[in-house]
Order: sequence, then C-alpha cells, then structure tokens
Amino acid sequence: MTDQKVVDHIKTSLAQGKTKEELYKELLSQGCTIEVIQENFNAIGTEQEKEDTSKKTIRIIVTIAAVLVGAGIFSFIAANWLGMTKPIKIAIILISMIIAYGAGWYLKEKSEFLKTGEALILLGSIIYGAGIFLVAQMFNIRANWPDGFILWMIGTIAMAFAIESYPLFYLAIPLGIIAIVGHPFGIFTGFGYNSFLLTSSFLLLAATIITFAIGWIVRKKMPPELKEFY
Repeated sequence: MTDQKVVDHIKTSLAQGKTKEELYKELLSQGCTIEVIQENFNAIGTEQEKEDTSKKTIRIIVTIAAVLVGAGIFSFIAANWLGMTKPIKIAIILISMIIAYGAGWYLKEKSEFLKTGEALILLGSIIYGAGIFLVAQMFNIRANWPDGFILWMIGTIAMAFAIESYPLFYLAIPLGIIAIVGHPFGIFTGFGYNSFLLTSSFLLLAATIITFAIGWIVRKKMPPELKEFY
C-alpha cells in the first residue's frame, strides 16, 4: 500500500543523491517490507510519467499557439499591406520580432514560464524569417528564393546558440533542407559572384554544411532512448 510519507521521503532522499539500495536498507530497517517499498517506488515512477506527459502536452500547445499567433500577425499585415508605407511595414516587423524575442528571453531566463518563453522565441524566429521575404518583396530584391531560407536558417542558428534554445535547432534543420532542395544541383554549377545576398552558390554550400552540422548537434544532445529510433 502506498504511503505518502514514504513517497515524500524517497523523493527527498533521491534528490539529495541517495541510491535506491541505500533507501531500501534504510526503509527495511524501519520495518517496511520489500513489497511496500517497491510499491512506493512504482508510485513515484507513475507520478513522474504523468508529469512528463503533462510537460510534453504543454510544450506542444504553446508551440502551436506561437505558430498561430505568428500567422495572425502576418495575416493582419497582409490584409493591410497595400495601405502601409515601407517604414511602417519595416517597423511592424522589427517591433514584433524584438517583442517576441525579448519577452521569450525574459520568461525563459528570469521566470518559471520556460515553455512559454521557448514558444515566444520560436515565434520571434518565425517573424524574422517572414520578415526576410517581406523586405525582399518591398525593395524588389532580385535573388533566388531559397537564399531567403538559408539566411533564415543562419539567423535561427545564431539565436539558438546565443540563448541556448534547443527548439530553434529543430526549426533550422527543415529550413536548411528546403533551401538545399530549392537549389537543384546548384552546388555543382560553379561559384559566380552575385551582388545580391552575396552568392547563391556560396550560400548553398553554407546551407549544406550547416544543416548536417546541426543535425549532428541535435543527435548528440538527443536522449539515449530516442537514438534507438534513428
């Protein structure tokens, strides 16, 4: 039968660095049977599983919310796009991005709302990427569209390293893949200089190297139980 006092004692002792063997000996000396001790350990495991499931659910919900907020922001901009001047358009993009990054960093580093902070940082990266294409459209910048994804990926990776935001690495990988697929065989066609966005060829080579490097970093940090599936 589960005893909440025993469960709390086990949790406290494990947090202090005691091993299961030491706890078994201690509880046995206090008159607990092996079956009771094991049942209390199982109860802790069940609580942990429920807590992990809850955390995963919250992470999914806040991530989806961040994406929807980002879509809402740019739907609003798109609906009023023609009526805005260029300075207003750029200001909206920059202010939205700074607010998302700033609020996300604060919640992640200075408060207990870690998941919400990560979601806002992800939203900031989405705004940053959308801003690249919107600015290119505003100023009629002539360049291959995959170059925008490459610049988006590089900026996302820089932010991921700067604030140690692991979800941004996940975002950077598909961005790199899109860029590589969008440049069919471009890496084999030579390296000509392009005054716009440096050069597509060099950007493509950078995208290829960075995508594989980030994939390796993600796999290295991946929990051991997940590596079995990859």
